[in-house]
Order: sequence, then C-alpha cells, then structure tokens
Amino acid sequence: MAMRRRTFLNLSAATAVATGVSLLGAGQASAAIGPLDTAPTTPFAVGVRRYDWTRGSRPCTTYVYYPATGTPGGNPVTNAPVAGGVFPVYNFTHGFQSSPQNSLFIIRALAAAGFIVPAPHFNHNFNDVYNGNTSNDVSHILTQTLALNTSGPLAGHINTGTGVGVSGHSLGGMITHGLLTSWPDSRIISANPQSCEDMGNPAASVSAKVLFVHGDRDSTTQYSSARQAYTEMTWPKAFLTFVGGSHTSFWSDNRFPNTVVDWARWTMYGDTAARDRLPADAAGPNTRWEAQLGDSPGGPAYYRLIAQHSGKAADISEMSTAAGARLIQWMTGSGLNQQFEFLDSGDGHVRIRARHSGLVLQAAGNEGGADITQQPDTGAANQQWRIVDQGDGTVSLINRASGLAMDVWEYSTTDGARVSQWTYTGAANQRFTRQRL
Repeated sequence: MAMRRRTFLNLSAATAVATGVSLLGAGQASAAIGPLDTAPTTPFAVGVRRYDWTRGSRPCTTYVYYPATGTPGGNPVTNAPVAGGVFPVYNFTHGFQSSPQNSLFIIRALAAAGFIVPAPHFNHNFNDVYNGNTSNDVSHILTQTLALNTSGPLAGHINTGTGVGVSGHSLGGMITHGLLTSWPDSRIISANPQSCEDMGNPAASVSAKVLFVHGDRDSTTQYSSARQAYTEMTWPKAFLTFVGGSHTSFWSDNRFPNTVVDWARWTMYGDTAARDRLPADAAGPNTRWEAQLGDSPGGPAYYRLIAQHSGKAADISEMSTAAGARLIQWMTGSGLNQQFEFLDSGDGHVRIRARHSGLVLQAAGNEGGADITQQPDTGAANQQWRIVDQGDGTVSLINRASGLAMDVWEYSTTDGARVSQWTYTGAANQRFTRQRL
C-alpha cells in the first residue's frame, strides 16, 4: 500500500497498513462491465429511502436516492414509487460534519439524470479515512445497494452488470480516491473525487474514468495533492479547476453539477453527446478544463491531427520510416503516415506514435522553431506532450521538455509546411482536431 503523502486539515492521522481487498473478493471483478445502451433524455422526479445497514459493528446508514414517478424538480420525496427503467449506481459520500441532505445540489442532479445514488451518512473519523475503514464501508454500501435489485421497492430497477460509479467531497472525495488506490473496488468504472487529497497509487485492479474537481485556493484540502493524484491516473481523465475557488465555493456554480452529471452519463451510459458537452459545461470565467478523453492505452486507436487554421493533416514527410524524418502538414489522405496513436506516459503526458513507422514525435531541441521529427521511443521528456483541451473540439500539444507548443510554422496553409514548436499562444496554427479513424 502506498504511504500517505499528505495530511488533511494539518492533522496527523494514523496510516495503518490495510489490505486493499474489494468486497467482491480478491482479484474478482463484476461481470459484463460496459456502458448501458441509452441514457434518459428527460429528467426524473427524485425519491429517497433510508437503509440502516451495518458492516460488522460499523453503522452504514445510507439514504438511497433514485429516479421516481412524478413531476421533475422539487425536493426528494420519501418512499416515492420508482420510475420505470433500469438505472446504474453512482455513490456520493459527504464531507466532514456534513450529510447527504446538505449535498442535495449534486445528489439530486445525479438521481434526476437517471442514477441510483446511495449516499451514506457518516460520523467521519479521520483515522478510519486514512486506514481504509470508511472506503471499505462504501464498498459494502455499494454491495448492499446492488442487492436491492433482488427484492423490495427498487427490485428490477438497478443495473447490476455495468459497474458502479463513486463520488464525494472533501473527506468523501478522499474516501472516493481511496477506492481507486489503496483500498480498491474493481467494480468502479467511473469516479468523481471533489476537493480531495491523494490517497495512494492507482490500483491495477480498477479501470475507471476519473473526473477531479477542486478550487485552486482551497485552504482545507491541498490543490497540489489533488493535482498529484490526477497526474498519476491513466486516461480517460479530466480536471475541472475553479480558479480562485475555495473548498466549497463551486457548490453554487451550475458548471459543477452540469459537468459531473455529463461525466456520469458518458462513463456509465456511454452517452457520447454528454462527453462532447463537457468542455462547454465547464467553460466560463474562472474555470480551467483539462481532459484526456481518448481511449486508454489498452486498446489502440488512431487519429489524424488536423490543423485548425489550414484544414491539413499532420504528416510524416514522404512516408519515411527513418528516424529524423520531419513532421509537416499535407492534404488529408488515407496514408498511415497521417495516422497517430496516443500512448499514456503518466504525469498527464502522452507520446504520439506514427502508425506507419512505429516511431514517436520528438522536438529536435528546446528552442523555438525546432523541428518536430520522428524518433525511436525512449520515453524522453522531449517525446512527451501535454494535451490542452481548447473546448472547441481542438487540442494543443505542449512539449514537456521545452514547454513550447506544436505549431505549423509561420501560420502557413500550404502543403509541405513544416510543423515545429513555438511559444504557446493557443492560436489556430497551434490547434489540432483529433479525428478518430
């Protein structure tokens, strides 16, 4: 188990060694993991039922919110009839000295969008957060929630095969991150830690799409720790920063629930329209959206890189397979020298491999104007690129070694113009559409 690298609220909490075992059993994953076929198109009313579960001697009182019959909007209705449909599970865990009822701004949004939302009410104990007890409590609550599909008023309305989602704020965000790292639950396919701190190294047994939300002036949980957690995660992943935001200031900002709900719709229902809305959901003053939403490294996918200003494709000159061949722009075609695979390098960076040669794109030096060429993959910093999502369907690519952006030289629109690096401006000749093949 990874050692804690941060402390919460400047308190020293015991970090007892705990075994990261899912309640599914060691090494066991749920069957039929994959997105549902369709997402609801209209919002639901919201119902809520209380369950007084326990894990051994540990109380796990949980309010389960769900799509209900009736008119959408308004407060959750206790014991309301469940709406027609089968819905995935997306947990929410509140923060220190809070409650599910104080978190309805996000819980209600998820339930109304078509999710079963178990929301435990914990009397948080810092030691139990740091030693994994509370993360394991949430795993137990997920198991109990899925079991409601077999009997009682929610029977037949819970999707038990698609995997589960987890989210939470502050201590709840740390508990959520713990389920992806030191106390993993392999059923999790989507996660949203909010105002969290890093709880350990990502677990190989969890394959989840993860959205972090944090204010960069948070004086309670360290923004830098959440950034560390983000860089360690493999993609697909995203980070919504509220610039100048505090620990809770974004609660009243509609961009917060809108982004979280669309993340859940994409990752749990396979709703690609929701995925495509994410940059707009997060856009506006005092926010910063970062995302790597391409395929995870386990399954190769190839893309053309289309320069926004010219409409031409990034192209390895003359289809060369030799090390040192230049990257240029050329009229879009079907050649494999215009097709690239993005390989996760960790720490929020990727390597870009040309399909025809198997070589990766590298900046020839650290100075402005240096060529981009293809070279054998060594993992060097000048072969690593940070993806900046521009929110308009394009991305910019920033070289790790130089901090400069991939750039079509002198804004040229002609075939054969070289692609080099230059000071990042976000101009159209530094923006590329990733066109999946």
